[in-house]
Amino acid sequence: MKDMAFQDQARVGVKKAVIALAFLAVLTDGLDTGILAMLVPHLAPEWGTTPAVFTYPLVLTNVGVVVGYLSCGALSKLIGQKRLLVLGTTVFGIATILSAVTLPLESMFLLSLTRAITGVGLGVVLPMAVIVATQNGPEGKRQPIAVMVTMGLISGATVAGFVGGPLIDALGSNGVLWVSGVAPLAVAVLLQMCVPATSDRTASSKDGAPKTGISAIFAGDHRNATLLLWTATFLIFTVTYTLKSWLPTLFGDYGLSKSDAGLGLAYYSLGGVVAGLALLPLSAKIGTARALVLMSTIGALATTALAVFSVTTPLLMAITLIAGAGITAGSIGQTAIAVSIYEASVRTTGVGWSAACGRMGSILGPAAGGALLALSWPAQDIVLLLAAPIVITTICWLILPKLSNRVGKNAGSFTRPSEPVNSR
Repeated sequence: MKDMAFQDQARVGVKKAVIALAFLAVLTDGLDTGILAMLVPHLAPEWGTTPAVFTYPLVLTNVGVVVGYLSCGALSKLIGQKRLLVLGTTVFGIATILSAVTLPLESMFLLSLTRAITGVGLGVVLPMAVIVATQNGPEGKRQPIAVMVTMGLISGATVAGFVGGPLIDALGSNGVLWVSGVAPLAVAVLLQMCVPATSDRTASSKDGAPKTGISAIFAGDHRNATLLLWTATFLIFTVTYTLKSWLPTLFGDYGLSKSDAGLGLAYYSLGGVVAGLALLPLSAKIGTARALVLMSTIGALATTALAVFSVTTPLLMAITLIAGAGITAGSIGQTAIAVSIYEASVRTTGVGWSAACGRMGSILGPAAGGALLALSWPAQDIVLLLAAPIVITTICWLILPKLSNRVGKNAGSFTRPSEPVNSR
């Protein structure tokens, strides 16, 4: 009996370690994205160009991410979920190191190329980390686990915002990229060592592969919920990545110093951490979608305030934190909703395609932001423009619970996350 109890405790310990490592993998993803945004105001004068020119590597990073997201379903069936997570983490680590090696050449082409490869690895990491973590947790805790793992993105960006400036000053631009590249390689080694072989099964083996692929997430009553989820995800990622890519530059146009402008990104990202912590109890009490309605409304109001009111730097940072919380809640919560909507046989595909729609927004957002900056749009007008898609996203979150009762048995946890998720 003691041996049985010890084995059970050991299994629980391994599962907790897997969830923690999945979070760390996603954190290194967020760290990488945040570091690049921090580097733009430093690299532009060093290379004798304008920040808007760095639209190319920013956008191509997200193009690569979309490719990674869309390939997750097929690749996980081919090589298994654990191997794909380890592979994705390794690829973006190596590609980031290649960016560091080639950065002194001051070649926009090489930076864009290495960032596109980085993006492919990044795109694999988030969906696979969520899938591996949720399948190693209790069945009724999938939404909280999905929220926690997804919080790694914004946690990594927060770390980048607070330590990126001092690290750039101490190590230089390419030195910071070395740090950002070595970190995921260390995590990849730990994932290979600690994630059990049972996580390497293909996505369809558990359920006898009844119906998989993109057609399954549009089958029956899934269709309307899928389309609405994709719309909300696309719009909120458009806003999120516009701000994550250009906020230091926009705040520079507000008249802030480089260090204060960089802190703006840190406070925005810290707001995302607050959002993740708030979503857990709110989702348990009122449901994930309803919690997102509340948070998105706050985000829209705070974003409008950033554009309209002229305030002191400390108050500007406080409003930025609130805006970050309201906006980023949607980026985090959409993953939890996707996990609940789709049954196990198509969950990897459903999560991957939802995230891919978001990253399509993350391509459009930075590209449009760069174009508006190149046209000399005032920073306040760009920020105000971003409030509109947040309002539309809020409406999507408001409608989704009305569709949830027509999305199979998984809908129960979609509206009431505290209930167990029935994956079949």
